[in-house]
Amino acid sequence: MNDRKPFVEGKGEKVKFTYTVSGMMIVLTLVLSGCGAETTSNESVKVVTPNTTVATKAQPVEAVAEATRLLQKNEYTAAIAKADEILKIYPNSDEAYSIKGMAMGLNGAAQGGLEFTKKAYKINPNNVSNYYNMAMLYKLEGNLQEAKNWFEKVLAKDPRNTWSVYGIATIYADQGNDEKALEWLKQAISIDPVVKDVARTQDHFVRFHGNPTFDALVK
Repeated sequence: MNDRKPFVEGKGEKVKFTYTVSGMMIVLTLVLSGCGAETTSNESVKVVTPNTTVATKAQPVEAVAEATRLLQKNEYTAAIAKADEILKIYPNSDEAYSIKGMAMGLNGAAQGGLEFTKKAYKINPNNVSNYYNMAMLYKLEGNLQEAKNWFEKVLAKDPRNTWSVYGIATIYADQGNDEKALEWLKQAISIDPVVKDVARTQDHFVRFHGNPTFDALVK
């Protein structure tokens, strides 16, 4: 699947970037205060620290957006460098940790990237996007069961999260459980038909081509 510009959803307190990198759906949510998606200024955000206390820190919104763009363009080394720049000044930026972790994972260092994704989750355990990114890093690491567990945690909070449903479908496909793979793929398509285009082009479902049930789902 071709990479594409991020879809930006929401204004006000939350702005969600959803985009595709190397055929994988990536989700980052910036939690802003008093601004919309078009802002280029630093804003205030509540950060949940590991000891569960809440602190207010200025977040480098423009820098995070730039790191996100670099990740989207598959410029992983540059995205990691930008995330590191942010973290030197804003050590509690879960967005920067999330970007760094995902960039490392997509650049072949899934285990190292997972450690930074875990930091993002510890800083902001209420951000469901961090659950999703944990699932993706475990998936890149090859730990499919743990990836499935995190996708299920996303769905416990957001039952119609398209890409978590699809993620579970791909896990069942990779494990050879065709019946479950098709069941979850059907559910994902019912939530968002764009899943058809993704399933047709990803390696997870290559062996399903010619399967009447699969072909009917993605036509």
